[in-house]
Amino acid sequence: AGAFTADSVGNIYVQGHEDEMLVQEFLHNVTVPTDPQSGQPAGQRAHKPFIFTVALNKAVPLMYNALASGEMLPTTELHWWRTSVEGKQEHYFTTRLTDSTIVDMKLHMPHCQDPAKREFTQLLEVSLAYRKIEWEHVKSGTSGADDWRAPLEA
Repeated sequence: AGAFTADSVGNIYVQGHEDEMLVQEFLHNVTVPTDPQSGQPAGQRAHKPFIFTVALNKAVPLMYNALASGEMLPTTELHWWRTSVEGKQEHYFTTRLTDSTIVDMKLHMPHCQDPAKREFTQLLEVSLAYRKIEWEHVKSGTSGADDWRAPLEA
């Protein structure tokens, strides 16, 4: 709790988001193997780990504990924000992971004396494997999901 407070992250703190982490970068890949000759599907879809990058904050030691113990995280959410036509920040998209586990963590800091990277800070890349993923466009009301334990319906 309190991962995004002023004490935790310093001058990038944003009021109202104290129990969240500001994601600096993310990468996620879902793929279906295909036959190179026909281009047709040749197997079941494969979900690669959901990877996100955050600045160091007070939740980092807790995430290392979760990695070391194999703790299952019941729900993990990524809220996407954009500037509305009124010029205000609005939450418009959510990615929700169910039964996720931290499977990899990489702590790195770009070379701090390189002028092109002087604005960067210490960054932590976290990889999550999961059982279920949901995508919801909050503003339009559309959604999709995939649970690798559930059979696919046509």
